[in-house]
Amino acid sequence: MRSFVTNNDIPVGYVTPSFPSLHWPIGDSSTPAAVLYNVIDIWKFTIYWSLIFNEAFYGIAGLCASYTHRRKASGLWLMAIYLVYGGLQAVAAGTVIGFLIGSIYSAGLFAMSTWIPLCCVIVQILFDFCNSCFGSGTVM
Repeated sequence: MRSFVTNNDIPVGYVTPSFPSLHWPIGDSSTPAAVLYNVIDIWKFTIYWSLIFNEAFYGIAGLCASYTHRRKASGLWLMAIYLVYGGLQAVAAGTVIGFLIGSIYSAGLFAMSTWIPLCCVIVQILFDFCNSCFGSGTVM
């Protein structure tokens, strides 16, 4: 019996699951678990989820800002600025979070469920939302 896991313990024939591959392990033994072993794969999944959620969050904020300034010519520019900023933040935050959790899991010699990058990005979006509410209260 082995007491630790190494990179050689990646199953033979392992293929990185396709995105999003959210496998629900409770009560479903017919399909194999979707897990990630490599740091680069963990980073990719985190970047993809971060882009999806950040663009949705900043897209909604951009729509609100565009609607508020619809009488001015800058209304459509605001939407574009919000989307570009959301994309840049998604890449920056997704890279930091992806490599951080990937390094932690590989240092612990664990396989990562495909749900973990999604959960980390949801926490990131909730953090952005809380910061935006706090910031608007300070401005007023």
